[in-house]
Order: sequence, then structure tokens, then C-alpha cells
Amino acid sequence: MMYVLTFIVQLLLVLTFLWTCSTVFLGLVTRRKKRPVVAGPSRVAVLVCAHNEANVVGKLFQSLEDQDYPGELYRVFLLADHCDDATAEVGRRYPHVTVLERQEGPRTGKGAVLSWGIPRIRKQYGREFSHIVIFDADNMADRGFLSALDWSFRRGARLVMGNRLPLNPFDNLISQWYSMYWLSVDLFSKPRYNVDLPGIISGTGFGFDASLLEPDGWHTRTIVEDMEFSMQQNFKGVFSEYQDKARFYDEQPVTLRGMVSQLRRWMTGNYQIARLYRKEWLAHFRARPDARLIDNFVPMLMCVVFGFYFLTNVLWVGNRALNGLPPLAGKDILWWTMLYVLSLVMGTCAIKAGDLPVKKMLPGILTGGFFCIFLSLVAVCSVFFPQKKWIPIAHVHEAGPEK
Repeated sequence: MMYVLTFIVQLLLVLTFLWTCSTVFLGLVTRRKKRPVVAGPSRVAVLVCAHNEANVVGKLFQSLEDQDYPGELYRVFLLADHCDDATAEVGRRYPHVTVLERQEGPRTGKGAVLSWGIPRIRKQYGREFSHIVIFDADNMADRGFLSALDWSFRRGARLVMGNRLPLNPFDNLISQWYSMYWLSVDLFSKPRYNVDLPGIISGTGFGFDASLLEPDGWHTRTIVEDMEFSMQQNFKGVFSEYQDKARFYDEQPVTLRGMVSQLRRWMTGNYQIARLYRKEWLAHFRARPDARLIDNFVPMLMCVVFGFYFLTNVLWVGNRALNGLPPLAGKDILWWTMLYVLSLVMGTCAIKAGDLPVKKMLPGILTGGFFCIFLSLVAVCSVFFPQKKWIPIAHVHEAGPEK
């Protein structure tokens, strides 16, 4: 029975892995067609949700002030949520920033803040803004970020994900793991863009056509409002587009507690989306089969399956040991050795693609496989013990990205 269960889980893992590899390969051998300009310059509202982020949000505002995009075409809105520090005061120091302070209601996460702030902006500015961009307070935008998003918008894209780069890759092992994770996302997203497969909307650094909010505005219910919003748009036939040149920097967690909290939120949110939208997803897929709809769930499925696979292997080893057999057979050693070598190759490729020094990132590269195992185990744990509420992660980096 244990052997059959392990085989089934391993088969699912191989299938999801092959899906990922095949889509990347197709992207590498496909040249994306050039698209004509179909719209004029975008007028952009940049929304920044923040709770007590006075020590870090200034670098984001300064990076937005320094954009090479025409100043009259964008405005930054700080949605200060239940702040009791100087976050709002920091925002008022910058010419492009308008501060909206929220004190009413419970503090339940970014989705609730966006549901509160967007109607107020619309009431005051009407349809002045054609597009909306979302940032977190701990981010910093590259000087050409808005211009790069505008390039995609003017060529018909309606939902665009930027290129998320690590702000603090060298803090410690945890920040190195996260840095490798996001650089790997970039490594996979570039070729997939060539075959019209969506980028992963990852919470911050993305923009969209404001008309996508019609008629109900921003309305999300899960603790991963970004992916839920993306799924809602998929049902309208709108899929995200990856924009490599829209670069921005994001502060990575540096503590085990922060890492566990964030990973549990991601995984719990994925399960919430699967539960809330499974019937609607199935109805859309039956009516109009689309590989991009399947692609939504592959990253989550791979992670969960790998977690169960690791656990079944632990049980398999324990069962063999209890029965007086060698804990690992030759094929088991070969399989796990191949997975470890794969993690080394992927980590090194991601670091090189991100222009980070391999030598300085070597601890993360050598142990990156353990991060994959940890992430997968959190995914499995979250099936049975979901995170009940949104928990913020403290941010401390006031300077720019580390080189």
C-alpha cells in the first residue's frame, strides 16, 4: 500500500514538473510576435497600502518621484491603514503622494484596504486614471518601471506583472532562499511570456486596466487578494502578462517566524481560492477549455504534491528500517541525488540571471533544496492547519538594493 501511494504521488509530481518544463521549452523556441500600439499613454494611479511603515515607505515614494514617466500622468495614493506612527506624515513630504487615512473597521489585510480606498479615489478623481498599479510599502521601483508597464498597456495588455527583484539578498540564509525563489520565477516567466502563458500575480508590483473593476470595484475575500483578483479576471478572459523591464525591488523576510507566516498565508490563500472558485473555474473550463486556466494551479499543485511525496518517502524509509531493511534503496538515493543536483543548477542559473554574485550566494544555492522541502511541508501543513488571519511582516530596510 505504501509503495502504491508513493508511486501515485511521484507520478503527479513528475506530471506537474513536465508541464512546467514543457511550457518553458516552448517559450524558448518561440519568438513572440510584435504588437502594434493600440492606445495612448496611460494615466496611472499608484496605490500603496501601509500599516506603520514610516521607517521604509520613504524609499518607495522617492523611487516613484524619480520615475522617467511624465509626472502629469501619474499620482501616488498612500492608503494608511490604522497607522499610529509617522507613515502618513512621510507620505505628505512627496509632491506626487496623496494620503488617505483609514481608521474605521477592523484591520484585516490589503484586500480590505483596497476595497475601502479605491471607491474614495474614484469619487474624488472620477475616471481620470486609466490604469491602477499596486505596490507594498517595502518596495522600491526601478526608474523605468511605469514606462515599462505603459509599454505593455499601450499594446493591449490589461493585467501586467512586473519583474520582482530582491532588495536584501545578502542579509542571511532566509533572504537568500527568497531571492533565489523570485529570481527563478523571473527565469521561468520570460520564455512563458512568448507563448501567452500568464505571469504569477504576486501581491505587489503589478498593474491593470481600471475598467476591470467595473461594475463592482475591488472585491476579494481571501488572504491572497492578488491571486484572487487575477482569478476573477481569468473568468473574464483576461490573463496576466509578464513585463521583464518593469523592475522593482522587494524586501525579503529574514526570520524563520516571518518566513513561516508568509508561506502559510500564501498556501492557505491558494486553498481558499480553490475552494471558493472551483465550481466557477470548472464551468469556465468546460465552456471554453484554456491551457492558461490549468496553468493557474500547476505551481500550487507541484508544491503540495512534492510535500506529500517527501512525507511518503519519510514513512517509506521508517517502514523499511522497522522491518530490518536498508532505509534507502539504490534507486531512492539516485532520485534524491538528481533532485538535489537540479536544485543546484536551478539556483545557480537564477542567481546568474539576476546578476548576483554566485560566490556570495553560495550558502543559499547549496541549501536551496531544503527551502523547497520546507515550502512544500508548509503547503501540506496548511491543508490541515490553515492560517486564520492576515499577519503583517515587519520591514526594516531603509536603503536601496544590495549589490
